[in-house]
Amino acid sequence: MGGLAADLLRITAEHEPRIPDPWRPLDTYDPALLELTGPWYWGPGAVAVRLRPGGDLELGPLTGPGRAARLKAQPDGTWLGLDGYYAGETLRVIRDASGTVTHLDLGSFVFTREPYGDPDVTPGGLDPHGWRPGPA
Repeated sequence: MGGLAADLLRITAEHEPRIPDPWRPLDTYDPALLELTGPWYWGPGAVAVRLRPGGDLELGPLTGPGRAARLKAQPDGTWLGLDGYYAGETLRVIRDASGTVTHLDLGSFVFTREPYGDPDVTPGGLDPHGWRPGPA
């Protein structure tokens, strides 16, 4: 019986998700990266970009499960998806003439600061009547 209990504990320890470390504010960060953090939208779906230790970014759902990835800065100013749904994808920060970030382009996914943001950057444009739920 003792061997069975030990096996069950070992199996649980191997397969149970690790409890994440408690959140702590970063000691240092690049203030320029803060303009990339916060909520973004792909259509009506909200995601968050968070600053991670070491200057990496993390893109993931604001709440609940969903597509997520860590992103690492590249020398050319882009970001590379390290894992998750966007592994290997390139994130490009798109700016207007004044240098303001207008949207994020992540492997053909366009993220804007508002749901269904600027129609000029949304692939396929937007319905001129606006977003509305489909038939029930």
